[in-house]
Amino acid sequence: MSRILPFMAVLLAVAFFTRVNFFFYLLYSMAGIYFLGRLWASRSLAAVKVERHHESRMFYGESLAVRLEVHNRGWLPVLWLRLSDTVPFDLIGGPAFRRVLSLRPGERQQHEYRLLGRRRGYYRLGPLVNSGGDLLGTASFQRQAAADDWVIVYPRIVPLRDLGLPSQSPFGVLPSRQRLFEDPTRIRGVRDYQPGDSFRRLDWKTSARVGHLQVRRYEPAIALETAIFLNLSAAEYPPAYRHTATELGIVASASLAAHLAEKRQAVALATNGRDPLRAVSPATNGGATPALPLRKGREHLMHVLDLLARVEVVTETETKTEAAVPFLDLLNRKSLALPWGSTVVAITSQEGEGMMETLLALRRRGLRILLVLTCPSRGFDLTAQRAGQIGVQTVRMWTERDLDTWR
Repeated sequence: MSRILPFMAVLLAVAFFTRVNFFFYLLYSMAGIYFLGRLWASRSLAAVKVERHHESRMFYGESLAVRLEVHNRGWLPVLWLRLSDTVPFDLIGGPAFRRVLSLRPGERQQHEYRLLGRRRGYYRLGPLVNSGGDLLGTASFQRQAAADDWVIVYPRIVPLRDLGLPSQSPFGVLPSRQRLFEDPTRIRGVRDYQPGDSFRRLDWKTSARVGHLQVRRYEPAIALETAIFLNLSAAEYPPAYRHTATELGIVASASLAAHLAEKRQAVALATNGRDPLRAVSPATNGGATPALPLRKGREHLMHVLDLLARVEVVTETETKTEAAVPFLDLLNRKSLALPWGSTVVAITSQEGEGMMETLLALRRRGLRILLVLTCPSRGFDLTAQRAGQIGVQTVRMWTERDLDTWR
């Protein structure tokens, strides 16, 4: 445009002074091409609809296909169209998506590129930019599609076999070596009556068949209702281990939740991190802490993994304005709704001031505690000894190899 207008002005001056018809015809032709080309390009581009189709969730390390559907809904052909999509750096799985194409009236085209989940998180895709113009390049127009699409990359999930989590809640579905807890809905067999047996356990049909009293034997089982408490306050982690330790805690939380959900056990999650999708309210001391109640099922597991994918560490600069909830306060508040005998998995950096007093209070309320420390510390043995004195099991998890404890 910047070149053709001065050229047309010079051509007009030449035609006016020379009075040669050829220059007038050339001027009229170029003016027609210029104005009609701009009208054509703007109308044809406005009739183009671009849609993005893809799955909204993916696991860490997986590849996800994104399909772009381009449709020319107008009656004018699109002479050329440049199509490009904006992808977050942590999702780039190959060359940047850029295409130049042309469309006939009513034509549909499909193009595809792939995303790679290189890091957990909540990502927005876009904007999707499509630009077009006339054949001579004298006019160019650009449009941006709204960046409403998003992709969640779940944290890495490590397959676990035997967690060995402590529990004292009976009437569950998991086999237990604790003979104290027997589930009356899971009949193991019968045996001869012995003095002291409850008459409620008598099996009258079997007793009549064998001719002497028989009592039912029940399968010992526990319900492993587990609440995971994850500390994501940056102020409570040494700077050298902050990123590694918090990400390891998220991996451990996701692996625990997936394992328990597979066993059809109820799982809860609470963290003092920041969920970018939740509004911050100053009246709630920095906003309500992200938490999910005890639930079972695959749908609930998806909500847990969604939260673990989105949640962010609250840094020191943010704590001044958001007042992150201290981890011990989080334990005290969110554990009040847990039923007696539930298991609390507390994942944090190191033993801090008041940690043992808080855990002892939870033990006295009938909760079983598993303390997971994710930062290397020379005082771990002393911490484990002190925790053992109040009946708290302690595990150190300083690298992902330490998850082998539960594999």
